Amino acid sequence: MYFIRVDANDRIGIGHMMRCLCIAGALRRRGCESTFFVADKSSAALVADAGFGYVCLHSDYDHLDVESDKLLQLMRERRADNLLVDSYFVTESYLKKIRSVANVAYIDDINKFIYPCDLLIDYNIYADELDYPGRYRAAGLETSFALGMEYMPLRESYMNIQRKPHEGLRVLITTGATDSYDVIGHILEKAVEKGLDERMEMIAIVGQYNHNKESLLERFSSRKNIHLIDPQRDLVNLIASCDMAVTAGGTTVYEMCAGGLPCVMLTLADNQMRAALAFSSKGIIPYAGDVRTDMEGTINNVISRLEEYASDADLRAARAGRMKQVVDGRGADRIAELLMNLHNAKIPQQRETDTDPNLPVTTG
Repeated sequence: MYFIRVDANDRIGIGHMMRCLCIAGALRRRGCESTFFVADKSSAALVADAGFGYVCLHSDYDHLDVESDKLLQLMRERRADNLLVDSYFVTESYLKKIRSVANVAYIDDINKFIYPCDLLIDYNIYADELDYPGRYRAAGLETSFALGMEYMPLRESYMNIQRKPHEGLRVLITTGATDSYDVIGHILEKAVEKGLDERMEMIAIVGQYNHNKESLLERFSSRKNIHLIDPQRDLVNLIASCDMAVTAGGTTVYEMCAGGLPCVMLTLADNQMRAALAFSSKGIIPYAGDVRTDMEGTINNVISRLEEYASDADLRAARAGRMKQVVDGRGADRIAELLMNLHNAKIPQQRETDTDPNLPVTTG
């Protein structure tokens, strides 16, 4: 059994949860089941829908130190020897406490501090620039590392995406689960102004956490070539059936790479900036700008890139090939292997062994 600590909600989105579910799926393919520790029922529902067990801590997702004693006790009761943690709200003391009873793996994409863990995973395009080994050795840690895009955790279906023939041009637009800045609305307004929606289909993902859902439906649902759709379990079918995309930073960028879907990228959070600049400087995905500091300029750049892609099939093909070179869709499997090797390599010494490991998994 492997244990995972992660959350998802309308404030932090679902990216952390989705990548952990991908890893849990890869562990399951190796005969190892996973149980999720989550803060609340919102996160628990996503885990249950994906077919995994969970324990609800009834805690605050953004104050992890407060839950640490409760989590520690639950881990002891369940003999949870291994924990994968994915949260921006971890602290050094939180990780140290958990590490006293379990091997700890941590997914890092903000490089906030030296994380006391046994395995650190950073799948970002710039991960090898951060000198993880040197800094962690200097801190006295023997942490192992999984660095770079080969460790991008995606669903198994991303390994071999096949293009689906269709008529005309299609644009996929995805800006994260919440879209607090109404980026989709701004893109579609400019596209309508420029007449792009008359030349191509525009498919925008608008989920339950989108703060502007009702407004988007009111403004654009009557437009023939604009489709506002609910989030998919994964984007494979959409990636396979579209010709270009607009995406914010995050996991979706790597999904687009795996499917070879030419993109233009924008940012709406600090942790997206470095990846956006790296993808752009390496000639993989052009960067349109940050909507927080220049909404108008960023949207204009997005529209210009879409027009460029639409008029140049060779450019789309070249970008698609470059993207598929850097992400092969097998990252979750690689991480699962490392997690299982970590479990087999060493077990923490501080352990309570007088409890029943076969406790029920789903806990309210």
